[in-house]
Amino acid sequence: MIPQLKKILYATDLSASANNAFGYALSLAIQYQAKISIINVYEEPAHSVNLQLRNSVDFEAAKEKLTEVVKAQLEQYLKKEDHAECQYAKYVDSIYVVPGAPVATIRSHARQGNYDLIVMGTHGHGFLFSAVIGSTAQKMVQESKIPVLVVRIGSKPA
Repeated sequence: MIPQLKKILYATDLSASANNAFGYALSLAIQYQAKISIINVYEEPAHSVNLQLRNSVDFEAAKEKLTEVVKAQLEQYLKKEDHAECQYAKYVDSIYVVPGAPVATIRSHARQGNYDLIVMGTHGHGFLFSAVIGSTAQKMVQESKIPVLVVRIGSKPA
């Protein structure tokens, strides 16, 4: 059976180099007429700080600022790649900026949202780094029940 992609979850750490993986998500969305949701998971502050921020305006303002950063980076990417602005509006369905542990949060979000594919970038630090510390992308591939497309940072779509 050939998979039909209808919902793609693009996970980003907001680094400039990670935007390259978005090109793959967009290419697949165009090909399959799928929708892309974008997720950025940020580590929660230490517990004592978290108690102070949880209900504060500052916490919500920071979350809104991160959402704006995601939108700005995507618009920059589309301009750089010479895509029309309508590509963004047509294929990007929603943007989520959520606190938590990246792997668990992305997996949970993907499962609850019934996504067909997760797309994310990796820095590819090498064997020793991965063996000792691991990476978010590596853990996603190992633990996700949903297929994961990992794009090495710096690679270009064909």
